[in-house]
Amino acid sequence: QVESQVMGGSQSHDGPGTGASTGAGPAAAAGAAAAAGARGGSEMVKLNVYSLSSGQPFAYHSGVEVFGGEYVFGGGNTSFSGVTVQRPKVPPAGSDWTFSQTIDIAPCRLSRDDAMRAIQELRAEFPASGYDLMARNCNHFSEALCQKLCSRGIPSWVNRLAGIGNAMRSAVGGAPTSTGPARAEGAGGPAAAGLVARTTDGDLTAEVDWKAAGVLNAVEDDPTEALQNTGVTSEAGSPELLLLLPFISPVKMQKLVLEAPDKAQAPTSLRLFANNPNLDMDDAMTGAATQEFDVSWTSAADGLVATLDVNFLKFQKLSFLAICARSEDDGTNGTNGTISIRKVSLSGRA
Repeated sequence: QVESQVMGGSQSHDGPGTGASTGAGPAAAAGAAAAAGARGGSEMVKLNVYSLSSGQPFAYHSGVEVFGGEYVFGGGNTSFSGVTVQRPKVPPAGSDWTFSQTIDIAPCRLSRDDAMRAIQELRAEFPASGYDLMARNCNHFSEALCQKLCSRGIPSWVNRLAGIGNAMRSAVGGAPTSTGPARAEGAGGPAAAGLVARTTDGDLTAEVDWKAAGVLNAVEDDPTEALQNTGVTSEAGSPELLLLLPFISPVKMQKLVLEAPDKAQAPTSLRLFANNPNLDMDDAMTGAATQEFDVSWTSAADGLVATLDVNFLKFQKLSFLAICARSEDDGTNGTNGTISIRKVSLSGRA
């Protein structure tokens, strides 16, 4: 049973507490976002806290959940932003983190549009290369984002390890490896500038940064892992999936191939978004897409396959791809009202 804690953003508590669960699925979060999107004050800013499965005390990872997505910061050997959006309460793939609890910080004082602009500003201030375990980690980002969204901070115990580490570093005369908010590069980066040779042609699957990828509205416990293996399925009565695929470096996409188990669960339409990492489900359903498709499926050996040629000019410097797949069948006609994607393949040039 997942436990949660309502703390209202107070930093005076000495340690993590427990309480009733406050988590909600992505479909419910997206619905709340749609209702609250035009105004501030009714959307709760939440902090999702993760602890190590080994039980190490004082070590926590966190992300900020607002308007249907969870925003997290991570490091990497790149000057692109380390801020990504994921399905709430999903620990980083391949890590030892496990979801621990959700803390209600305070109601968001910004509208959804203003909140997205604030997040975009912080993306520029938190490049992956600027990550420092003690001076600029995921919890520092969570603190900064909460301050922007609701003028409240995260509980001090969440980032206590960084405080201990910085005190020890100061005592021995050390200095953080990151001394300030370096600016993240925009789309293109070193690969586009010719500083890094990228000559991959054909399959772009290996170019996806799967550790930072996400899937919204899927029933699987780890939908990103499932997407790479057996596939993902939407929640019953909510036949839509949002795939969030960041790339290691910008690519030129030419073709998208989907596989589905059968006609009843095959998506009927797709909406593609280029270089828009801050989408939530509401944006993906109603916002202006880079390209849209009515999907035509053909029979394959063990299901259905759809091959879509994208507008190459619109996906030439692609650093982030969002795929909104949906169907009109919501289960009211006696079906289960789900869609399923067994596999996603991308082709082009990196």
